[in-house]
Amino acid sequence: MRIAHEFRTVTILATLVLITLQISSSTVLWLGWVLWGVFVLLLRDFRRVIPAQPLAIVAVVDGHITAVKPALDPFLQRPSLVCSIAQSSFGEFNIHSPIEGKIEQLWLRDPVNLRHILAVWIRSDEADDVVFTFDLHALHHRAIVSMQPGERIGQGQRCGFAAMGCEVKLYIPEDAQATVKPGDKVKAGRAMLAKLKHG
Repeated sequence: MRIAHEFRTVTILATLVLITLQISSSTVLWLGWVLWGVFVLLLRDFRRVIPAQPLAIVAVVDGHITAVKPALDPFLQRPSLVCSIAQSSFGEFNIHSPIEGKIEQLWLRDPVNLRHILAVWIRSDEADDVVFTFDLHALHHRAIVSMQPGERIGQGQRCGFAAMGCEVKLYIPEDAQATVKPGDKVKAGRAMLAKLKHG
């Protein structure tokens, strides 16, 4: 088991503090090790085998589908199909790219209601646009993306970390064929949400 790379330094420091406490005082040691165990459990980073799925849009987080419906993409101002995912509270908390392509832009505010969000726009080599968002209005909802606009990313590639229970929306081309329905469980980087139409 690995730790999400955004938190490896913090994990090493916490381990050193616990070792120091073990040497100097054993009264608070057991509580420190319990908290360290919970910390490691939450920040785990499982290696995932990412299957090659040409033209597929894959899940960005572990969770279950709450909606698949037509909607206006508020970021690119285009008709789209929106796929909503309720992130699992006990799964892996890593973010995976839904498609292969180039990161075009990041947003930190919802353009409609100005709520705190994290939104990522990726454009494929075939000029297909996918925008995925994390609603971060609650105090415990946090997300980090480790890539910047202009960088290329592979389908299913790990690209960040999201705290438990975020609401995730993917705005995909309106003519994409959805392959999931509300209630379906999905695994990040592996489960196909929709298939792009070409030709």
